[in-house]
Amino acid sequence: MSKKHLSGAKLSNFTLAELTKAADMLQASGRNEEAIELYQQWLQHGTDECKHVAWFNYGWLLQKQNLHAEASKAYHQLTHNYASYLSGHAALA
Repeated sequence: MSKKHLSGAKLSNFTLAELTKAADMLQASGRNEEAIELYQQWLQHGTDECKHVAWFNYGWLLQKQNLHAEASKAYHQLTHNYASYLSGHAALA
C-alpha cells in the first residue's frame, strides 16, 4: 500500500474493519509510520459510526511507538467526542 493510493476520498470508503486490517498489515511489515498515517487520514475523512474504535486503535499504535503526547491527544479525542457513547456502554457492562 503506497501513499498515492491513500487519498481522503478512498479512505472515506474504508470500513473500520478494512482500516484495521490494512493498518495491521502495515504494522506486521514494520511500516508503523504508514499505519499511523493511515489512521490519521481515515479519522480525518472517514464517516464510520464506529470511529471511536479507530481513535482507540490510533492512540494505542502511537503509544506503542513511544509517541506519548500524540497518543494522549488521540485518547482525548476519544473521550471528548464519544463520552456519552463510552459511558452508555460502560453502564451496560
